[in-house]
Amino acid sequence: MEKTVIDLDNVSFSYGGQAEGCIKNINLKIKEGEFVLLTGQSGSGKTTIIRLINGLIPHFFEGNLSGQVKILGADTKTTSPGELGRNVASIFQNPGNQFFATDSTSEAAFACENYGIERELIKKRVKDAFKTFSSEKLMNRDMFSLSSGEKQKIAIIAAKTLNPKIYVFDEPSANLDIHSVTELKELMKKLKEAGHTVVISEHRLFYLRDLCDRCLIVNNGEIVKELFENDIKNIDENDLEKYNLRTFDLEKIIFKPESKADEDDKKTDFEIRNLSFSYDASYPILQACNLKGSYGETIAIIGYNGTGKTTLGKIISGLLKNEDGEFYFEGRYVKQKDLYKSVYFVMQDADYQLYSDSVISELNLSGGFSVKRKDEELENIMKLLNIFELKECHPQALSGGQKQRVTIAAAIASNKRVIVFDEPTSGLDYNNMKAVSEAINTIRKNKVMNFVISHDLEFLSRVATKAVFIEEGKVSKTIPIKNNEDFELIKRFLL
Repeated sequence: MEKTVIDLDNVSFSYGGQAEGCIKNINLKIKEGEFVLLTGQSGSGKTTIIRLINGLIPHFFEGNLSGQVKILGADTKTTSPGELGRNVASIFQNPGNQFFATDSTSEAAFACENYGIERELIKKRVKDAFKTFSSEKLMNRDMFSLSSGEKQKIAIIAAKTLNPKIYVFDEPSANLDIHSVTELKELMKKLKEAGHTVVISEHRLFYLRDLCDRCLIVNNGEIVKELFENDIKNIDENDLEKYNLRTFDLEKIIFKPESKADEDDKKTDFEIRNLSFSYDASYPILQACNLKGSYGETIAIIGYNGTGKTTLGKIISGLLKNEDGEFYFEGRYVKQKDLYKSVYFVMQDADYQLYSDSVISELNLSGGFSVKRKDEELENIMKLLNIFELKECHPQALSGGQKQRVTIAAAIASNKRVIVFDEPTSGLDYNNMKAVSEAINTIRKNKVMNFVISHDLEFLSRVATKAVFIEEGKVSKTIPIKNNEDFELIKRFLL
């Protein structure tokens, strides 16, 4: 008989003073060795279930908890976080938030050191963990030099050293390109093959189709539907839309005509010539990079992690100083230090761009104190991004997806002619991805030039009018997107 390792018995939980993320009367049993996916719209309670399994609720997050949660037969209310941590490993959306060391090998050893494991055994466990995931090349690496995908690997390797029975993942692919997601899938496959129980909360579903034993759709704090292996493989578009789910099959994504490039040749309104940049003289990031854009375009900047896409976006926005190269706006030479006057940069991590004590204040602040905005304009922007009901909320009290939409709304409210979006849909569910797409299409039609750094094919199919491919620090090709045949070239590049 299969052993139950996770048991939620009639569990309800609410955060103090918050309606979002609450769960109601959850009954869930997960067997040893099962791979279970939690999905559904943002704020539905998926992360709350993850926190109940790893013990962050009730030991860290306070609120009203009823029912019983048992992990390997132990009640989480009476089991210490330290004891739970031996059996349940947690890997989060941004693994950097859970790191303690400055080099990868020390990070992998940290958990074992924390539990007082004997030194020689720690060395063996660390070496074995890197070997298990074929990642010996990542040993003794500077943590700050690692890509997002490499950081996720280190987080999993560090967890593996304790050999926990259960792994929980919360949006682990949100910041990864498709190549890195494929590597993440291989790591998860090895965990499953080794008999570990895996529970993952995720919006991006395409890489999990062949791994899941069960998919639980969470909505409004309840598990509303359970899908098994065959159901997942045969799910149709109607069910995806009904439950606000991303696609399980990237091959089915087709170009959406609302983002079609204009037929007529546009004049060049912004141009970069021979741009070069490096953080370290021995390792150039961008080399002789050339780029053109026009008002009313949405230009997708695509490429693998670490190729310099975000660096290029920051230089366009005046946030990083280039070494060589020239910038032209509407045919006139512009000093790099003056780019910020016309360009707004939306960061991938929204927390770096939230300064005010309410959403409405954040939008008012976005263009500086000299810009006066009508209340009606701000209301329309907030409604476009589904955040109007949050206008008086403190930005830091919002979920990650809500924060992301607030920073996008602030960018639109800034009235800048050029906006650079860095992974604007990371961690967003289907409906909110659509809302961001519609917002970007709206401002494009109002003659704003958008640069979108993204790996999200569902999103790009809705917004991109042109694609710029970054390889080895250069623009390797530029493709106007006018039909599905053009979009297929992007799919082939990213897949």
